[in-house]
Amino acid sequence: MTEIILLAGAVFCVLSGIFFMQWGIREFGSCSGQARARVVGIYESPVSQDGGYAPIVEFSAGGETVRSRAMTEKTGSRKRVPYAEGDWLEVRYNPENPRQFIIPGYDTNIKFFLGIGGLAAALILGIAAVILL
Repeated sequence: MTEIILLAGAVFCVLSGIFFMQWGIREFGSCSGQARARVVGIYESPVSQDGGYAPIVEFSAGGETVRSRAMTEKTGSRKRVPYAEGDWLEVRYNPENPRQFIIPGYDTNIKFFLGIGGLAAALILGIAAVILL
């Protein structure tokens, strides 16, 4: 019975891992437009205990001005954000939804890494199930 539960968990982990990997690839892949953005502030998360920080950028795309924070928050000291107000940087944005953008070299594709974690968990559960057989 334990083997069946482990194998069911492995199947779930494989499916969720593939789902998250595809979601991350699709999300980052849809950001094909390029723009030059100016850092207009540093966002500080009110939720994170040790401080979550992200640059707030402003850029023009598709005839509109976009002002939003980066997808990825870095925790710890403010020094973890390698940009200061007034800095210029390159962003890649989704032409269909310019508010969806990434900062190459800064943003992390966390969904893709969650998918890899799911596949690793599936491997561990599968090995455990085989050992118990």
